[in-house]
Amino acid sequence: METNIKQISTIMDRREFLKKTSALAGLSALSAGCSSLCFSKVKYPAYENNLQDRLWMWGHDPGAYDGPKGVYNIPLSAPMSMAEGIKSMGIPNVCVIRGGTPNEEYREQFKDVKRIAWNLSGGSNKSYYAMKEYVFGLRDTTPNLTGYYLDDFFHGRPKVETDPAPASLSIDEMKKLYEETLAYKRRLELAIVLYTSQIGPWIKPVMKYVDTVSLWIWSGSDIQKIEENFKKYRSLVPDKPTLLGIYMWDFGGKQELKKEFMVKQLDYAYKLYKEGQIEGLIFHCTPLCNKGLAAVDYAREWITKHGKEGR
Repeated sequence: METNIKQISTIMDRREFLKKTSALAGLSALSAGCSSLCFSKVKYPAYENNLQDRLWMWGHDPGAYDGPKGVYNIPLSAPMSMAEGIKSMGIPNVCVIRGGTPNEEYREQFKDVKRIAWNLSGGSNKSYYAMKEYVFGLRDTTPNLTGYYLDDFFHGRPKVETDPAPASLSIDEMKKLYEETLAYKRRLELAIVLYTSQIGPWIKPVMKYVDTVSLWIWSGSDIQKIEENFKKYRSLVPDKPTLLGIYMWDFGGKQELKKEFMVKQLDYAYKLYKEGQIEGLIFHCTPLCNKGLAAVDYAREWITKHGKEGR
């Protein structure tokens, strides 16, 4: 009982902290005359009070992982676009994870998607500078763009635990990027990818320059430690809005994800959602949606069952 009271207190403290910091951010911008930091006026669309509205899908183009040249043993199936993938799952939002500069015809698939977040880095400093101008250019032409993603951000551990982890961007580059997002007339989220295997004090210096963290489990076997790893994460990052990544294929094991693993991670995700510990979920990924996989079928049923539930 004492443990439960402490957990409830921690959750309430986190919610109150987020409310206060949001209010203080707004007052700070107003006191500055709202010359450049106008983020208090226009925010990304607030989530509705139901689970389905808080669901995202990691979007990849067809053939990104599967087929005869794939390295993860994923079976080949008919091509499926990102927009088709999320529709088949009953998921309203998509993270567009791809490089290059796709044309307007390609982007047309997203016109009816409720929210999209666009990849701002493919896991390297070079890819960040190659993609930034294009992605920033989408802000004025894509009204349903709500944020950016720094994918595969961290690159191992530092020699000294208290130092920042090696990453795609330096701390100075992160600070500059975050300030640029705050200065834009329409507030868009800056999010990073974090794997449970990367959790440690070395991630903390980056956290003040991001709005959201997506937390992922790479290997199916690590799902057994999902509760332990999430608690470890929250001990280091207690107040940051977080989306829990849900893999539907065991990429670490290069094999189909066992249904019991999908059940376990979704049961725990549901608990975290109800407690207010996470903002939502991200399912990985769109090319898996039409392969007849047991984990995907279960996820689809789970969304149908719980999608309309509030906190």
